[in-house]
Amino acid sequence: MIERIGFAAELAAYTDRHGPVTIGLAGAGQMGTDIVVQIALMIGIRVGAVAANSARRPMQAIAMAGYSDEHGVVAGSAADIDRAIEAGQIAVTDDLGALCAAGRIDVVVDATGSPEVGTFLAMEAIRNGKHIVMLNVEADITVGRLLARKAREAGVVYTGSAGDEPASTLELISFAQSLGMEVVAAGKGKNNPLRHSAIPEEYEEEARQRDMNARMLVEFIDGSKTMVEMTAIANCTGLKPDVPGMHGPEATGDNLGQVLCTAEDGGILSKTGCVDYTIGKGVAPGVFCVVKPRHPRAIERMADLKVGPGPC
Repeated sequence: MIERIGFAAELAAYTDRHGPVTIGLAGAGQMGTDIVVQIALMIGIRVGAVAANSARRPMQAIAMAGYSDEHGVVAGSAADIDRAIEAGQIAVTDDLGALCAAGRIDVVVDATGSPEVGTFLAMEAIRNGKHIVMLNVEADITVGRLLARKAREAGVVYTGSAGDEPASTLELISFAQSLGMEVVAAGKGKNNPLRHSAIPEEYEEEARQRDMNARMLVEFIDGSKTMVEMTAIANCTGLKPDVPGMHGPEATGDNLGQVLCTAEDGGILSKTGCVDYTIGKGVAPGVFCVVKPRHPRAIERMADLKVGPGPC
């Protein structure tokens, strides 16, 4: 058996001491369903309850994860949720307040995509002494700074999700800063073709095929989601758009550092410290951080290691 390392090892060690971390999940759409399915395969963490407007999608997610029909149970109160968890089941509720108040829930995860719902959920979680993981970037860019402050004051954690574009970009920025490099630009490659005029009615069929909400799919196509994610990065780091709406140039992994750099270095930016995105093949679905090393030796070695020829 391969030895567990990193986060997997930490979860296993935590489980040995305390039992698994129990998640209260709000939302059973595409992200929520993915969470239920993936957590069922993990050691050290479990879904204790799922909150949604109706029980249908949570029950479908529970079945998709491989559980029996009896594993999901409808719960109308915090006490009902606790009883279901104690019985080894997953509670399904339409009451966000009960989800946050349940004593057996350790961490609340928001996968709703609604700023209003996400704000209410986070405030309720914090009020009940629960950590909150905000997959809801729409809520985060609106009131995330306030929620983070409220969480600190209450002694709980407010955080985004590892693996999504904003968090992955922050990891690159953190690494670059730790090496003493100047951050010229950071952001993501846009996954979907950019079409500003897209409307949900035109994408109903594709949304059904991809098991998505049509409104959410259009947010990815018309650029809204990209703007939201780049705002999250800007809020966390102080990086700013070089122009309103950002440049969004066509760029590949090979020429990214020569496009998103300052005009002085042959690029399109008027200054360093920018947040932006690219379209075209080669960067999507990834993220990037364009840096400028402070020493000729570093530039030479990065070019030799195929990170980029510079000057950025």
